[in-house]
Amino acid sequence: MTEEKINAAKGALEFVKDGMCIGLGSGSTAHEFIKLLGKRVKEEKISICAVPTSLDSKITAVNEGIYVVEPDVMTDIDLAIDGADVATKTALLKGGGGAHAREKVVDYAAKEFVVIVDEGKVKEKLEGVVALEVLPFAYKFVLNEVLKISENARLRTGGKKLGPVISDNGNFLIDFEMEVKDPKKMETELRAIPGVVENGIFTKFDKVVVGTKDGHKIL
Repeated sequence: MTEEKINAAKGALEFVKDGMCIGLGSGSTAHEFIKLLGKRVKEEKISICAVPTSLDSKITAVNEGIYVVEPDVMTDIDLAIDGADVATKTALLKGGGGAHAREKVVDYAAKEFVVIVDEGKVKEKLEGVVALEVLPFAYKFVLNEVLKISENARLRTGGKKLGPVISDNGNFLIDFEMEVKDPKKMETELRAIPGVVENGIFTKFDKVVVGTKDGHKIL
């Protein structure tokens, strides 16, 4: 874990207050935040509940002694803390870990959504891998539709497992690389393709905490 990621997580911890329900993001920086949150719960005896965005974040939270509830049980989320693969001042790219559908539900439902990233994730242009979570029976149709947008679209396959990667929701993932010039428009258009559960373009968030070697700053 780099100093930048740790400092971003520490910066986000400042937004946590006693009595909150907190959405827990997925990924390496979010993982560090969950560990720090667990430590604070133990040391300060604060009372919080947490809504995880993936099985990975759920397991980490439970191991850290954090009280966990599912999104269908607790929809009144005060604060969501989540990472990003690429962050600009107006939009994010997420989905490298394949949890972006659940992340978007939890992050967008929160009263405040704070993004945590290291300096290397901050870019001027929203450019990189756009991830789609799709219904398995519709993946071929969706792939053909996305190929009209980007010729490098592909079904995500496993590294230590034969065949496609399966999301926590039991769906397939399709990735393609591009510069997203109009994030809000592209987010809406991709969501409208039949068979797409959700995409990794995020245009709704409140703050981006950027971890540096010396501390953190707000983008």
